[in-house]
Amino acid sequence: MTILAYWAWSAFDARRPNTMHSAQGAGGLGYAFPAAIGAAAADPTKPVLAVSGDGGAMYSIAELATARQYDLPLTWLIVDDGGYGILREYMTGAFGETTGTELARPDFVALAESFGVPAVRTGPESLAADLSKALAAPGPSVVVLPALLRMFEPTHL
Repeated sequence: MTILAYWAWSAFDARRPNTMHSAQGAGGLGYAFPAAIGAAAADPTKPVLAVSGDGGAMYSIAELATARQYDLPLTWLIVDDGGYGILREYMTGAFGETTGTELARPDFVALAESFGVPAVRTGPESLAADLSKALAAPGPSVVVLPALLRMFEPTHL
């Protein structure tokens, strides 16, 4: 499970079926982009948004080639917090320190562009505009948001 998924479950208003899909458990890393490719291939008339952290994105880099090859209407938002944020949170809470949670990772914008996929680095103030532009453009795109997410106290207990 990832911090992004916890936030999504808490904030997403899914009043229509099949508008949000999320993997559960530790096996979910790398799920978002390949699953979004499936959704975009199933209905290429609708834009699809995949949301991953940088750790999960590292599991799915090769799929950029597939998205480009088939010109799928797909935007990949990568939230780059420098590592495995959920493990960082759990370790800090349990042990007061972390180990093995920071990642050496690529420049995701340059990597996407090397596949011929348009990409942009954004910030909180321009995220909505950059996502809207990417989702409206034909074919695949990548939006990278450098951000350090934190866990929150559950509100549903």
